[in-house]
Amino acid sequence: MELLAVLIIVAVILIIEQLIFRKFLLRGVSYSVRFSVHEAMEGETIEIIEEVINDKKLPVPWLKTEICTSRWLKFSGSSSVGAGEERFVPSIFSLRPKQKYTRVRKVTAIKRGLFSLKNVSVVATDLFGLITLSKTIAIDDSIRILPTPYELSEGDLSSEELIGEITVRRFLCEDPFLISGPREYTGREPMNRIHWSGTARGARIMAYKNDFSTENEGVILLNLQKSALGEPRPVIPADIETYIKAAAFIIQGFSEKRMALSLGINGSCPGGVFISGGREQENYKSLLRGLSETENYCDRSFSDFVGGLKLEGYTDIFVLTAFIDEEMLGFARYQKRLGRNVIFYCNDIVSDELPIIRMGRVNRFYFMNSEE
Repeated sequence: MELLAVLIIVAVILIIEQLIFRKFLLRGVSYSVRFSVHEAMEGETIEIIEEVINDKKLPVPWLKTEICTSRWLKFSGSSSVGAGEERFVPSIFSLRPKQKYTRVRKVTAIKRGLFSLKNVSVVATDLFGLITLSKTIAIDDSIRILPTPYELSEGDLSSEELIGEITVRRFLCEDPFLISGPREYTGREPMNRIHWSGTARGARIMAYKNDFSTENEGVILLNLQKSALGEPRPVIPADIETYIKAAAFIIQGFSEKRMALSLGINGSCPGGVFISGGREQENYKSLLRGLSETENYCDRSFSDFVGGLKLEGYTDIFVLTAFIDEEMLGFARYQKRLGRNVIFYCNDIVSDELPIIRMGRVNRFYFMNSEE
């Protein structure tokens, strides 16, 4: 009889407990998750901050959350499940009445891109695990991971092509510091402009001749076309990541020397197919942001792409491509006749018949400069 009474009391307690927790378990429970920063470099460790608040006098014995994010964000010391591009990372909490709990997770960004924290599923149970309640919380936070430069050796890209002034065919004013040789004295030059060695050799008064110059201004042309055959098809995912890192290397070089640089892509880029850049650090960042969100998609051939570009004013053209055909070499020859330097980056095996330096195919880029 006493055992029956105990069982009845226990049953009543369990029923009351279930009724109370079923009604109030998730009431007053709030959850938020955010990135500690909104922009970082590839390979950096960032933080994801979770915050759970139990704003009631009833405890939450067991609460589980699952963060849905990209598989390219690697959580330190946590297991994750999922398939494809998404991963679900669980967290377990136990909250006392009127308690706020903050958990900081270390995350390593292992790939460039724009990553978001999507809806979070929250599941809670009572003291005895007899009832389970769940709800979905909308999350709106994202982080942009910028690409890191490809580790090119110094011999792959000559520094002389990135620094200093270069001569041009025509400009408004002569460069007073760029002397190309002697010329005949006109009578208007001051004495400090007299070319004395030229005067002695020519037996007549000669003056310094100045040339025209301008500062280097480069443009990166990122070709996402896989081959010259058939309809434009995108390169394989592994190659595009190498191209983007090589472009980041060029951007880094121009940034260090504070020279203007632009970016053109014959594919999908949030900033458009052409991003003009100046010498300010924010302009270099805009180029990296464009690269970070570039998708593996090609909507036109390289020849059609460059045919619609206005390249006046640029002194250096960097072509990042999976192949080099005769049309591209013709483009390089034409630009060189106009006084522009064209540099190819390619990981393809180039035929001996093509007038270009041959490099073996490896998993990196090589400096390739077209020759006439």
